[in-house]
Amino acid sequence: MWTFGHSVRETERSHHEVVVEETTTNGAIILYGAFAILDLVSFRKARGQAFALGLALGFLMAGLALYAAISSAIVADSSRRVLIIKRRLGVLTLQKAYDAKEIDRVYVRSTSKGSGLYMRFKSGRSKALTMSLGSGDRLEDAAAALNQFLSVPHGG
Repeated sequence: MWTFGHSVRETERSHHEVVVEETTTNGAIILYGAFAILDLVSFRKARGQAFALGLALGFLMAGLALYAAISSAIVADSSRRVLIIKRRLGVLTLQKAYDAKEIDRVYVRSTSKGSGLYMRFKSGRSKALTMSLGSGDRLEDAAAALNQFLSVPHGG
């Protein structure tokens, strides 16, 4: 239950599809949610600029908790030749599909803050696939699985 970093792992594989999921960050949801509530309670009787500062900090902490609550699914479909990114926050789901012929590769980007999955387009542009930079557990495996399915010829 208590994690402080998104977990990324391959959850499903069939002949034509691989699914990589990024979980919510439960530790951050609890921590930032508690800070948001504590902040709003602490500043409830403040006046003027102190109240405005307390309200702003409370909304910032609530926003961070909501960000940590986003889960993602990355689906590489070799039969349709697409990479689909699904982001979910509660009942709200956003989906974006990318044509595999536009994607050069999926790779792990490592920085001093952590590692995350990215995709590089043939145009040279890059886009983050994962929401957070974490410890990088199983990221290399996930990138390899996605690349394998994206490189399968149409109908293969």
